[in-house]
Amino acid sequence: MRRPGLILASVTALLIAGCARDDEAAVRARVQQWFSIGETLAFKASIGCATGLFRLTDFQIKSAMPQVRDVPQMLITLKLRGVVALNDVDQPPDQALVDLANAERATGMRMRRVALEARDCMEGRTESAFSYALVNPRAVLAYDRENQALMLLDPKTGVLIVVMGSGE
Repeated sequence: MRRPGLILASVTALLIAGCARDDEAAVRARVQQWFSIGETLAFKASIGCATGLFRLTDFQIKSAMPQVRDVPQMLITLKLRGVVALNDVDQPPDQALVDLANAERATGMRMRRVALEARDCMEGRTESAFSYALVNPRAVLAYDRENQALMLLDPKTGVLIVVMGSGE
């Protein structure tokens, strides 16, 4: 006996799963080149966003991710390398995002948009970690331009938060 409703639901589920922003394995593989991550504490992906919360096994940023100390250096390095981490202990990532938007509007606003779009994929634990790291001056802000992934490494809580918007 054929069940058109069941077949349609299965096809729809496969299409939606195939259109998710990114899957956990892809995100893990990408960020492991820059950060030492352990277990996944939370992960969610949908068509317009993806978020991951990972336990750090080491707080050191790997050499594949260039590190800078200020916003002007971040913008230059981002243009040259496509990825960069801003490790500025004098200001939290939230202020750095404001400074980025003021220094180079298109780049700064793109990074802010990524974080805003990703909120649809943030569940309680991820949202809490993201909000805390965003205002923590010890947290490191990193960005991957190609994948439009915003990352916050929080040494105080020992986590890496990765957020991605629609990618457009």
